[in-house]
Amino acid sequence: MSANANDGAFRDLFEPYRRSITLHCYRMLGSLQDAEELAQEALLRAWQRRAELRMGNAHKAWLYQIATNACLDQLQKRGRRRRALPHLNGPPSVTPRMAAPADEQLWIEPAPDLLLEPADDAADQPDERAARRESIGLAFIAALQLLSPKQRAALLLVDVLGWKPQETAALLESSVASVNSLLQRARRSVEMARVDRGPPEMSSSDSALLARFINAWESGDLAAFTALLTDDAVFTMPPQREWFVGREAIGQFFGAIWAALPGRRRLLPLAANGGLGVAVYNQAPPPNETYKATGITLVTFQGEQVCQITRFGIPKLFPLFGLALELPNNTR
Repeated sequence: MSANANDGAFRDLFEPYRRSITLHCYRMLGSLQDAEELAQEALLRAWQRRAELRMGNAHKAWLYQIATNACLDQLQKRGRRRRALPHLNGPPSVTPRMAAPADEQLWIEPAPDLLLEPADDAADQPDERAARRESIGLAFIAALQLLSPKQRAALLLVDVLGWKPQETAALLESSVASVNSLLQRARRSVEMARVDRGPPEMSSSDSALLARFINAWESGDLAAFTALLTDDAVFTMPPQREWFVGREAIGQFFGAIWAALPGRRRLLPLAANGGLGVAVYNQAPPPNETYKATGITLVTFQGEQVCQITRFGIPKLFPLFGLALELPNNTR
């Protein structure tokens, strides 16, 4: 078989796993941008080591092994610097003023639900679907980042991917006893760190509530917008360090921002991190007047209200969600 034929066979074998490997790297690293790069690197490493490949069911585990080790290498280079969300790093802000954005590498990034396997999700029972969606939820991703790299890998391989401790021990070049110890500490840490149980099963009422949220934001109707918030709602906006808690504080912030940026806005609904959200575009000033990507915003519901808004003001994420960086002026 020619070299080109071998390369084609390799791509055909591993390309179907690109999405699941990217999701695994995202859980490990907390960054969609890093996950995309590491998944590509894992595929490159696999191609360079293709002579080791044994055909059969083991090839998927082999690729996960390469991706996990690539992530562990990346985390070792990062050292003790861990991604988080602003409300986990300090007290809430008391004024609507904002300082310069912080380094993007401080923060967890969102990820589209498209990384989840839709065929598997459709076949799952409701409790299995909820567990799958929780495994990509921001609360779980944030909790993972508090773990050591090996704890993170052990928890994901065993509890999320369903590997046996013996298989995980072989990947981590450790003993089964060490893996069980890593798992025990990781499970305890994640349970203590998570303040919620991830996104509940979504319903048609959630879609209706999201539509009201979009209408209020696009129209700049501050009264309607704040009426949708719970009394103790939380609003964060990486890469800004500032964050706000409570209907009044969040309303003051949005009122100030909308007054300072009076142009029209367009919000497109999306599914991310097991829940719902919007892609936010602001209209550029004349003569261009196109809509420019400004941020991806995730929304968490509590009953018929919004209890959490997480806005990622990182436009470079838009292409990774399959979203345009600009919309024409006639976009609805």
